[in-house]
Amino acid sequence: MNKTSIIFALSVLLLASCQSISFEDTETNNSSTKGSKTMYFKCTGFSMTNMDTDHYDDGESTRATSNNIQNATDHLLLGVYTMDGKLLDTLTYQSKNDPDIPYGTFSRTLEYGKYTILALGWNGSQQCNVHRLDSITFSEGWVPNTFLCRQNIIVNEAYSNTRTLTLKRCIARFILNFKDTNIPQELSEFIINISGAGNTLNSETRYCAQQEDFSRSIPVDIDPANLKKITTYCFLPADSTSVSINIAAIGTQGETITERTFTEVPMKINYSTSYTGNFFPISEFSGSVSFEIDFDGEYNYNF
Repeated sequence: MNKTSIIFALSVLLLASCQSISFEDTETNNSSTKGSKTMYFKCTGFSMTNMDTDHYDDGESTRATSNNIQNATDHLLLGVYTMDGKLLDTLTYQSKNDPDIPYGTFSRTLEYGKYTILALGWNGSQQCNVHRLDSITFSEGWVPNTFLCRQNIIVNEAYSNTRTLTLKRCIARFILNFKDTNIPQELSEFIINISGAGNTLNSETRYCAQQEDFSRSIPVDIDPANLKKITTYCFLPADSTSVSINIAAIGTQGETITERTFTEVPMKINYSTSYTGNFFPISEFSGSVSFEIDFDGEYNYNF
C-alpha cells in the first residue's frame, strides 16, 4: 500500500470516528431533555386608552402609559395547556384585592416540553369560564372589559424560567352618553341587545367564536337625574365590523319607558364607539303627580 492509500484510509477511519461521536452526543442530548423546571409568569398591561369600569362615570378617557396590570383588571387567571389544547391540572385565579398574593405573578413547575399559556384579565364581579381555548365565556352572558395573552413556550434547561405575558384588550366598547334633562325618576334598568357580535371568545383569534345575538341588563342604581352614560362591551367576529344595538329603558314596574335601535354601529377591537344625544322623549312636562292620602295625625276636641 503506497503512502497516498494509507493517508486515505486513515482519513476514512477518522471521519467514521467523528460521526460516531456526533451520534452519541446527540443521543446524550436527547436523554438530557427529560426534566422539570419551575416557571414564573409575570402578567403586564400595555399602553392603552382607559376604558371606564363604572357604567355611570362621566370622566373623560385618558391615555395610560403605565404597564401596571392592577390599573386595568380586577381579576386574572392563568392556564397551562398541552400543544393539543388539553388543560394541565386546573386554572389558577387571582383577585387584586387579595392581600396574600403578588397580583399578576404566577408560578408552575412543568416537565420539559412544549406548552400553550393562556392568561386572561377582566373587570367586574363576573366569573370567567374557560370551556376550551376556543370557548371562553363569563357568567350571566356578560362581556366585561377583557384582556388576553396566549403564548406558546418551550420548557427545557436552555430556556429562561421567567416569561412576561403582555395582556391586550380583546373587546370593543359602546358608550351611550345622555344629554337628557328629563330622565324619568321611575327608570330602573336598561336592557341592551346586540346583534352581529358575540359573548364567547376564541383565544387564538381574539374574536367571538360565533356571531350570536345576546343581551345584558344594566341596573340604574343611582339617581336617574345624575345619569350621564351607560357602557357595554362585546367580542367581535373580526378586527372591525358593524353591529346593531337595541337599548330599552325599563321602569320600576317592568314597563318599557322607551327604546331605540342603533344600526350599522361601527365597532373595532380596542376601540370605543360613543353615541351622544337625547335618548328619552322630549316633552314640555316630564314627571308624575302624586297625592298623600294618609294624615300624619289627628286633633280631637269636645264641644
